[in-house]
Amino acid sequence: MKKILAFLLALCMTMAAVPVTAEGDASGSWYLVVIGLTAAKIELNADGTCAITSFGSEEDKKEGTWAADGEKITVTADGSTLPLTYDGSSLQFSFEDLAAFGLEAASLGGMDMSLFSSMIQISREPGKVTTAELNAYQDNGVLPEGKTEEDMQAIQDELMNAMMLLLGSLGFSGDGAEESTSAELSVAEENFYLREGYEAQEGFYIAKVQNNTETPVSLSEVSLTLLDAEGKEVGRTEFMGISGSRYLEPGEATFVTMMADVEEGAEVKDYAASVKAGPVSYQTPDTALEVSDAQLRLEEDYFTNYLTAATVTNPTDAPLARIGAVVAVRASDGKLVDATSVSLYQHELGAGSTVTLIDTLDTRTVTYIKDNGLTFGEVEALAWAGGY
Repeated sequence: MKKILAFLLALCMTMAAVPVTAEGDASGSWYLVVIGLTAAKIELNADGTCAITSFGSEEDKKEGTWAADGEKITVTADGSTLPLTYDGSSLQFSFEDLAAFGLEAASLGGMDMSLFSSMIQISREPGKVTTAELNAYQDNGVLPEGKTEEDMQAIQDELMNAMMLLLGSLGFSGDGAEESTSAELSVAEENFYLREGYEAQEGFYIAKVQNNTETPVSLSEVSLTLLDAEGKEVGRTEFMGISGSRYLEPGEATFVTMMADVEEGAEVKDYAASVKAGPVSYQTPDTALEVSDAQLRLEEDYFTNYLTAATVTNPTDAPLARIGAVVAVRASDGKLVDATSVSLYQHELGAGSTVTLIDTLDTRTVTYIKDNGLTFGEVEALAWAGGY
């Protein structure tokens, strides 16, 4: 179990962008929460100092400084720097920068890390226990303050379920086969465009894909290749950006995004995109929910933000856990331009209750809309309960 925990914590660090919710500036305490566990504490102090504490078998603490220059934030500790981008509601970073900062786990590649987005969160609130507390419980039976044996067993069960999901995403099926078959999902709607990224021009792909088979499937792999006029590859990614539910019943649809940086000096003339699904295997099924009042809001405060909002209702007579929604936004020309994904994470939605899930639209998308003389158009949302 401890090896599983260490592997999952390493995987979480390979996320190319991790959203965090904030009001005002970025100072304060943040917690990296993985499947309900506090894996690290990030303190950005108002006086410009910072501390990053990782919770393993022993605590590992780095101290340094941080500074903001507009949307750019630079964290410096132990002689290494980590550049971040803060738009008033989120921090974004690349896993290449994480590796340079000394987080070796950032070098892990070739995996669809977006599968773990619903399990990973940077929050103002800590997780159920720290990873150090879980290790102490597993090694010596020491219960964290306020926790029972039943609580700790439930936490370990969640970790095991996550490992099973990982095995499924890597192609291991329940019958012991080493590789699962995959097939293209039906693309109901798609769009591709070039926009200015944080470090380079990037190709952005978004699609609404549907399961037109007669059996449930789960998203297994994606790829986006950028091509120049001669058909030469000038950019590529195999990582999913935003997506909705990865578990699709027959006839169900979801939204998927991918981003790939354009090689310096290259000019993109075409692209090739693929979104594949495979057998459900270890994927935990979820249940589609109806969404009402999907919309795009303009928030004028210290920053000007566009916010996506989707109202989800629990129609059952029992609480539902792991409520999630994906909100797709179209431009005035009717084409998809972006999507956001937000979850209640480890919280439940009470029987008959309603919640509105809100997220911030990427500033790169807003810039693209303005630079191309477009406005925002129709908004569509999909929601689900359960699963991972």
